[in-house]
Amino acid sequence: MKKYILYVSALASALFTLPSCSDFLNQMPKSALTEDQVFGDIENIIPAVDGLYTSFRGSKHGREGWSLQLLGLDEAKQGEVQMGDAEQSGLDYYNGALNGTHSKVTAFWNRRWPTVSSAANAIYALDRAAEQIDDAATQARIKLLKGDACFIRAMLMFELTMLWGEVPVIDMATTVNSARQPLSVVWDQIISDFTYAAENLPERQTADPRRATSGAALAMLGKVYMYAPAETGLRDYSKARDYFAQIMSRYSLDPSYAHLFSVDIEFDSPESIFELDYFCDWNGYSCWQWDMGSRTVANTLGEPCYYSGYDVVLPTEFAYKMKSEGGLWEEGDLRREVSIRFNFDYEPTGQVFTTPAWGADELDPHIKKWEDMRTDAILGTSQAPTKSMYLAGKNYLMLRFADILLLYAECLNELGQTGDAVNIVNQVRERAWGGALPAAYRWSSMSAEEFRTQIMDERIRELCFEGWRRMDLIRTGKFVELIRQRNKWAAQSGTIQPFHMRYPIPDSEIRNNADISAEDQNPGYN
Repeated sequence: MKKYILYVSALASALFTLPSCSDFLNQMPKSALTEDQVFGDIENIIPAVDGLYTSFRGSKHGREGWSLQLLGLDEAKQGEVQMGDAEQSGLDYYNGALNGTHSKVTAFWNRRWPTVSSAANAIYALDRAAEQIDDAATQARIKLLKGDACFIRAMLMFELTMLWGEVPVIDMATTVNSARQPLSVVWDQIISDFTYAAENLPERQTADPRRATSGAALAMLGKVYMYAPAETGLRDYSKARDYFAQIMSRYSLDPSYAHLFSVDIEFDSPESIFELDYFCDWNGYSCWQWDMGSRTVANTLGEPCYYSGYDVVLPTEFAYKMKSEGGLWEEGDLRREVSIRFNFDYEPTGQVFTTPAWGADELDPHIKKWEDMRTDAILGTSQAPTKSMYLAGKNYLMLRFADILLLYAECLNELGQTGDAVNIVNQVRERAWGGALPAAYRWSSMSAEEFRTQIMDERIRELCFEGWRRMDLIRTGKFVELIRQRNKWAAQSGTIQPFHMRYPIPDSEIRNNADISAEDQNPGYN
């Protein structure tokens, strides 16, 4: 982390080199511009803020950015061949291979801190600019830019603390310390950042839909008060409900669940609250399909098939089977076919796949949500000039209204309004059956405890493989119980423990950061 606090910031097109955060204001200029010139003209700061969105998107790229964080859960696991890698298998086995030397965990950690640092630098620069500029229009522009930077910093810090617990807090306006900070300090900064964003970002972004809105910040504030660890004293279902309530009239459910995952949807759904903009080229691809497709298909059709890949992240049996088989799904729920691939036959050439090429599960159900047909050699389009599943570039609806509706329902249940909560969930389920929810599948009277159990499964049906499940299991205290029951590899090893709710602090961080010692390692990994 230390090296990222000292990271060469994107601020003002990298005008400053920061050998020490505390020396930020005392550095001799390394370019033709002085600090006063930079702070006195926000045009020199805008590129840094614009770049935060690209950097945030990049932090999710590939298996070391996002897709491997889907592993080791009750909804997703690794393919059989991947489990032959002792280090990687630790993400599902939860054994001794999951430790501070784990290269993927280290990469998760390292991917995020440069953008946190850049956001902190931008916030500081904008505050300085606000002190020097009197023009009202420019002051308004500064608030918008700071809202952007606060939103991105808070999004990353939310993720970092959910996955690692106590983490450093970077704030250039105060004493900068790269030591791990108490949870209350971390969450206070997250709340402050999202609050500023909610108060200063616009309700809609018409010129640049990639940017966050006040609605996205309000949605995250609601999440904060549901996901914050109980020991912080911040978990508050009333506050979460109130934040969610503020955006209920701003968004609506997309009439079609399948439309949410169409390649043509980009920023074009009434359900989208905040999404990351990916492209089918080398400059903006997500690379997720590489991990989620079938090796058997790849061995035969190669990269230019939109559902080939390397079986890194697969649905668990629970996540793809019907309830009658001990799984999750109910008859007629359209979300199952949208989310999961069951058929691997390639219709354009008539090729049929019946025998796995290597691992026995290569023709078992796979994740379908992130397939991008534009990357297919036969079925693709000019939007993907290079045909390769590696270049999948479907947008990621990171925050969408259905997620918020289900969380809002949880709040109501916890506040003694279970009947109202059930009605809200039925709105989401209505769409899942194409607008005609059969009476047999309509939720009706249930106890608060029954609701708590049922909503966890409903969140998989609606949000499977969208990146929220690990945090849902952590916040509800169901991490060990449900993973042990439903994840084949975790059940096989039998070693998952409550301390695994946090990842280990990378050993490289402990070696290179004078403010973090071996004693600061998360318990259980020492």
